[in-house]
Order: sequence, then C-alpha cells, then structure tokens
Amino acid sequence: MFIESVHNAVIKLIVSLKEKKNRDERALFVVEGFKQVTEIPEDWNVKFILTTKKYQDFKAEEVYITTDKIFKKISGTKTPQEILAVVEKKNNAMEKVLSDKGLFIITDTLQDPGNMGTIIRTAEAFGAKGIFVSKNSADVYSDKVVRATMGAIFNIPIICECDVMSLIQILKQKQIKTYAFSLDAKTGLTDTEFSNSVAIIIGNESKGISKNILDVVDSKVKIDMTGKSQSLNASVACSIAIYEISKQLNRNK
Repeated sequence: MFIESVHNAVIKLIVSLKEKKNRDERALFVVEGFKQVTEIPEDWNVKFILTTKKYQDFKAEEVYITTDKIFKKISGTKTPQEILAVVEKKNNAMEKVLSDKGLFIITDTLQDPGNMGTIIRTAEAFGAKGIFVSKNSADVYSDKVVRATMGAIFNIPIICECDVMSLIQILKQKQIKTYAFSLDAKTGLTDTEFSNSVAIIIGNESKGISKNILDVVDSKVKIDMTGKSQSLNASVACSIAIYEISKQLNRNK
C-alpha cells in the first residue's frame, strides 16, 4: 500500500507514538533505522513496516510505502534512513526474570534518554539478566532511548514503572543482594566481593539515589577515582560497575 498523505491512519498512529501516554495505551513503540529494524528478533511482534521506495522490497508481513517527504516529516532523526517498524511491547514477568541468577540493574528516577540507552546496551553486552526501571525514569520505549540501545532493548528483559522500595523487599526475599552507588560509601567497587545474584541501583543524574532507598539496601559502594573529578556520568559509572561485577560473577561460576 502506498501512502501519500500525512492524514493517513498509519502516519497518524506513528506520530501519536512519539508521546509516552500513547505508547503506554497502545503498547506499541517505533524502531527506526535499517540496522535496528533488520535485527528485531522473530519473537517480537512487528505490527508493520513503513519505508520509502528505497526499501520497497523489504520482506515483512505488512509493509507500507510512503514518500521521502512524508517520511522526513515523521522521522525522529535529522537524516532518516527511510525505514521504521511499529513494534508491540513485551510484558516481562518479574518472577520469570528473577528466576535466573546473575546481575540485575535498577534505575531510580534516571531521566536522561542517552544514559538509559547506554545502560541497557552495556547491561545486555555483559550478560545482565534484567533491568528494572523505576517510575519517573526515562521511558525505555522513547525513540531516543531505543536508538541509543542499538538493538539491545530486544535482547534483555526490561520491566518498567517499578516501585523500587517494593522491588528491594522482593529481592531480599530471594536473597539477591542490593548495592547502591553513593559518593559517601566507605567501600570501593573493586574492594567488594560479588557472588551469586546481585542488583545494582543507579540514581538520578543530579540528585543521586533517594535516601529512603539508600537506607534499605544491603550495601553502599563507590567507584574509587584517582583524578580530581569527584563524580562520573550515570551511564559511565553504571558501565564500570557492570563490567567489574559481571567479571566477578563469571569468575565465580
């Protein structure tokens, strides 16, 4: 089907998915770019593909073709790759995610889309078992986060809108130790022994982790630095932690 009007229902749907409330209501999100679209796993439900004549031979169950002009209008990038997919979100059950042993990531009101995307990408790259995203964190299904994950969003279970305090209690019941990163911590990351299953909490970019959460975690740790900088970007700090903890967990298997 060829679409030549911005008033077409397909185009209107795609545009509506730029807003979180519509993504939540419809349980759909947009994936843009040839590489990311082609790497969507088969167990994810692709509702349809929208492209231009550039990729008109793309193989999918439902493909719509539109003009370059219309695609540029609805694209989330300055230089569109002229292909996008509308994909159905996955509902990951907490019990199933936590049944696997290993490393889990928890965000506490992490709000920068770039940080969120980088954390998802790094967590997946180093074999983390799941990511729990708190209420008021950046929406993992926004176009900016999806792009920043470079496809990793499809390969690691993510549970959104979590109540972190309640989650910590569940983790304690399952004997999964929780660690919070704090500049006030006395113990360094590399001086801490991690084994079995571990959950690390990454806080807000400017305010850090909420005090009520710091009060109930099993331990607080910090990343020791030798330079003059006193803090790190949230995604950088999380990436360092993911690398160190995953290295220890793999060594202790």
